Amino acid sequence: MISSENNATGIPKNQGSTESTQEAIAYVSSREYLSDELRRLDLIFRRYIRDDTEVGSTTSYAGVVLSKEEICDLLEEENTFDQEILIEDKIIEMDYQIAKRLEATRACGRYISLLYISKLLSLSLFEQRCLVACIAPEIDPKYEKVYGYFENDTSIKTPSINLLMKIFISSEDERFEGRKVFSLQAPLVRLLLESGNDLSDNCIPLISRHLKLDDWVVNYLLDINILDSRLIHVAELIKTGQRENISTNSENVRILRFIDYYRNGRTKRNQILYFYGPDGAGKKEYVLSVCEHLGLPLIVADLEKILSSDLPFDEILRLLGRQIRISDGILCLENFQLLVSEERSQQIRINRILQMLHEFSETTFILGRTQWHLTNTDCRFAYVAVEYPYPSATERKKYWQELGRKYQLDANLNLNNFSEVFRFTPGQIENVLRLGENYSVWNGASDGRIETNDLTNACYTQSNRKLGELAKKIDTLYTMDMLVLPEDQMLQMKEICRQVKYRSIVYEKWGFEKRLALGKGLNIMFSGPPGSGKTMAAEVIANEIGLEIYKIDVSRVVSKYIGETEKNLGEIFHEAETSNVILFFDEADALFGKRSEVKDSHDRYANVEIGYLLQRMEEYKGIVILATNLNQNIDEAFLRRLHFNVAFPFPDKEQRKLIWLSIFPSGAPVEDKLDYDFLAEKFVMAGGNIKNIALNAAFYAAHAGCPIGIKQIMQAAKREYKKMGKTFLKSDFAPYYQLIEVVE
Repeated sequence: MISSENNATGIPKNQGSTESTQEAIAYVSSREYLSDELRRLDLIFRRYIRDDTEVGSTTSYAGVVLSKEEICDLLEEENTFDQEILIEDKIIEMDYQIAKRLEATRACGRYISLLYISKLLSLSLFEQRCLVACIAPEIDPKYEKVYGYFENDTSIKTPSINLLMKIFISSEDERFEGRKVFSLQAPLVRLLLESGNDLSDNCIPLISRHLKLDDWVVNYLLDINILDSRLIHVAELIKTGQRENISTNSENVRILRFIDYYRNGRTKRNQILYFYGPDGAGKKEYVLSVCEHLGLPLIVADLEKILSSDLPFDEILRLLGRQIRISDGILCLENFQLLVSEERSQQIRINRILQMLHEFSETTFILGRTQWHLTNTDCRFAYVAVEYPYPSATERKKYWQELGRKYQLDANLNLNNFSEVFRFTPGQIENVLRLGENYSVWNGASDGRIETNDLTNACYTQSNRKLGELAKKIDTLYTMDMLVLPEDQMLQMKEICRQVKYRSIVYEKWGFEKRLALGKGLNIMFSGPPGSGKTMAAEVIANEIGLEIYKIDVSRVVSKYIGETEKNLGEIFHEAETSNVILFFDEADALFGKRSEVKDSHDRYANVEIGYLLQRMEEYKGIVILATNLNQNIDEAFLRRLHFNVAFPFPDKEQRKLIWLSIFPSGAPVEDKLDYDFLAEKFVMAGGNIKNIALNAAFYAAHAGCPIGIKQIMQAAKREYKKMGKTFLKSDFAPYYQLIEVVE
């Protein structure tokens, strides 16, 4: 045990304690208390100057000279030091006054930072005296001269360990014992002193090393409670416990009950509450609400910023741990999904985080997007994982209505449509409405009234845009009335749109989602020959529902390397979950073909990939459209998982006529007496080929400076037949073939 001038209570043994605490004046602040401690320190220094023969009469460095008399003048308060009173008696009197004022301060329930931090870290009285000596030059620059004088070097501004041992410890044996408090693992050095000083220089003898308080510790001891400046780029300090009428729901009650059980119950254990789910699902809001109830400050640290910081990872953890421990705060770590990996480097980081939490953080919230669980062998923590998923359509409708009241909405804006189509969290909905108002003002609305187009643009701005790196967005130009299909196929197309419209009623209100663990999305197959309208139909659905559609580039997805196709498809489905888009796989039989017979290891892995695709399709809650030219090539397992399988037949004569009648835009000049019956009967081809002929005919007409007529259509048809590898005979296309026999 290291002793000092007085006992651990700070009350001198030779003084009575009969005076009541009411006679002493309580300290108003930590700074007022430190002022008294510095007055006491001045007395200690005067005694040292008087008694220590090693202290010279003058000190000089680089032309600066300090005399013993000058230092004594700095340490003596004018008209307060009576030479007739011994210094020892004055020190005892100061100790007694400080002790009595501290008793009065505690009776008032006031807070003294140095005493709190000493109790928290179990600092000895000697260590407390060291803190006072170290903070002295931070408060009054006169101590820089004092320490320079004592060290016989005016360039030195802080105390050495040797000096502190001499002035605060009387016994030589206790001075050797006192070396322990300056080890790198001791709380004084590890948490309170500046680590970059010569304290960690092993080339310098320990007693010759100098001590400087960490800047954040100085601020804390002066009652300046702010975030460490080295953490401002990776963390945020939120002071809570100031709001009144905090609402309490069942989720808050559960969280508070869990925390209280392990903080204040029989089984005391550090708690980790892991909240996972999409951004904006309310995870952070629950953390803030709990901290408001507890009245504790919250430090929110972003792991994405921590991992990219120039400051070493371990140093950031040390600073965070100290901030949490000393401020009695709650730590919240965001973006934890960045560490959820099988990579050894990430596992090492997680272990270091857990070690820091075990040492410093009593209650910790960790926020991520993916599942994560503590190892079963780690019994240091009380751990619970809580999922905050995307809200249901019914819940989204409620959020849209509640949050929409804050904004001016156009009377024709139907928020119910947005709640059905876009799987947004409450936070995302709030962002969308704010962005919608921005677009509204930008587009000229003086009152900020949000229209449908404003909100639609805002929705896709909010959605995850990374999918554009893996797939190509299709501009949707076609509507349902432009489709030419048999009656049954047209009915199926309308049924698809209705399933999106009424899914919340069927799944949620009527309870069908409780019967379905998977398969809550919409998987659609379009099969038929090239040009039969599969891509057009996919665009129609996107247009009718109001969603963007992305065409998957099969050549970029399929890879000859084992595992790469699975990885690529995994990224597509992951991004689509948050992008609120339709996935359109053209030529899907290349991806979803029948599983092969296992003949080698590659075949075996290919079947594993197909199984993985089946799983992702069932898990996906959005819309997937698969298009194939050959329905018989599709694996039966996929067919069982389809909600719709729409066959696109080769168009008959009547359907071809309807296509010809609708193929030309209203602004295009077309001959009045165009023979549509001839075109439908003679040009036996799919809608895609008809579209090509109509477009090329328009260019022929533009070149000739005339309306689009049968002559231009015959010219374009001849080119299309040649491209298809078919003959274009005069006998087959009489009587109009003669129009193109001689072409200028």
